[in-house]
Amino acid sequence: MKRGEPTRILIIRLSSMGDVILASHLVRNLRESLPNARIDFITAKPFSEIYQFNPHIFNLYEYDKNWGKSSIREFKEKILKNNGLEKYDLLIDLQRNYRSLQLRKGLGNKIVKVRKNRLNKLSLVYFKKNITKVIQQIPEIYFNTIVGYNVQDDGKGLELWLPGDKEKGFYQPFSIVRVNDDKIRIAIAPGAYHETKRWLPERFAELINVLKNNYNAEIVIIGGPFDVEITKQIIDLSGEEVIDKSGSDSIISTAELIDKCNILITNDTGLMHIAAARQVPVVAIFGSTVKEFGFTPFRVKHFVVEKDIPCRPCTHIGRETCPKGHFDCMNKISVDEVLTYIEKILLE
Repeated sequence: MKRGEPTRILIIRLSSMGDVILASHLVRNLRESLPNARIDFITAKPFSEIYQFNPHIFNLYEYDKNWGKSSIREFKEKILKNNGLEKYDLLIDLQRNYRSLQLRKGLGNKIVKVRKNRLNKLSLVYFKKNITKVIQQIPEIYFNTIVGYNVQDDGKGLELWLPGDKEKGFYQPFSIVRVNDDKIRIAIAPGAYHETKRWLPERFAELINVLKNNYNAEIVIIGGPFDVEITKQIIDLSGEEVIDKSGSDSIISTAELIDKCNILITNDTGLMHIAAARQVPVVAIFGSTVKEFGFTPFRVKHFVVEKDIPCRPCTHIGRETCPKGHFDCMNKISVDEVLTYIEKILLE
């Protein structure tokens, strides 16, 4: 350990699923550059699975957003007790909101906070201009928090360790282990929390028809509890036999499903980042959001399907309805366009 290097590091990233996965690039690079440092991680309880099997983490702490002041105080006392009553040499706040401010008080000697680039987000939404002139992806923004700590970027992507990876003792995602038969398996994630980030159900249904007819592909539809209704609608519209795995509340189980597929077709959601972490190629359909926000699949083979509509982006997180009423950002994306990018991956 070089003089001045941190020996105790705490990272805070509470939500959401995609952002927590995007932090894995920073975690691995900290571990590789500072092999003797103790790295602890705090995340919200629904996302703790993401680091459950990650060997780079020493202590994984689950935060509950419903806690009051007394519960947060007890939580911090537990952390300090586990840390020998000493503050962390380096506390990295990747959340940077009121909750993370409550958590980090009294826990770190040195605190660094992610730069959220709010001005650029506002400029993109209201003036359609990227004032940074570059597209910096979120893992790169996270990595910038530790510039000056002699941590090197290894050039690799994200990680989501599965139980099998931990048993083997090394990370071996999809790019090494392909599907073990000739059947093409395609995962489709048709959901999204906000409606303006969802491609049309009838287009997904038509795409399933084409993939079945042209490739005899096995289709696996994935998603969380909120995606069950839209999945049923798509299956009914397609009239095809598909494997319905929507409704899952397990991130690990979903990652294991994606791992067995040749490609993921998805809207701009957290499932896109699970696939990226497992090195599964992605075709991502972007509606009301744009690549300039930094949430494209990170360091994995992928294509983003989008339309250059003057009103894009209308938001950086999604809306319940199109503010213009025409929803052209999704309506104008055809099945043939999406299929073109799928074929570029499947036929390479």
